[in-house]
Amino acid sequence: MKIILTAIYVILTSSGLFCMKLGGDSLSLSFKNEISFKIGFITALGFLLYIASFLLWQKLIATYDLSYIVPIATGIVQVVVLLGSYFLFKESMSFINVIGILMVIVGIVLISVKR
Repeated sequence: MKIILTAIYVILTSSGLFCMKLGGDSLSLSFKNEISFKIGFITALGFLLYIASFLLWQKLIATYDLSYIVPIATGIVQVVVLLGSYFLFKESMSFINVIGILMVIVGIVLISVKR
């Protein structure tokens, strides 16, 4: 169950971030004459996904060892976001980024090894 919840968390978090990036600067707040708030659909979807991931995060950290779940989940999110940014948004990735990804993966494996 831990793996499934963590996978769902990673998907919700990274999808939320990608949607907010795709939505661009569609969020506007104005106080002229009246208070108005406008947000694009993709950005709103990103916020909803990110809120859902936060609620699941609360469940994960309350249920599992903090010293286990935090480094693993955040490490996987970092790798997914870096790779997603490269493939979806054509952002640059350096050799140092690749080394960092490999180090995160090695760290996740080492933390996951049963003692």
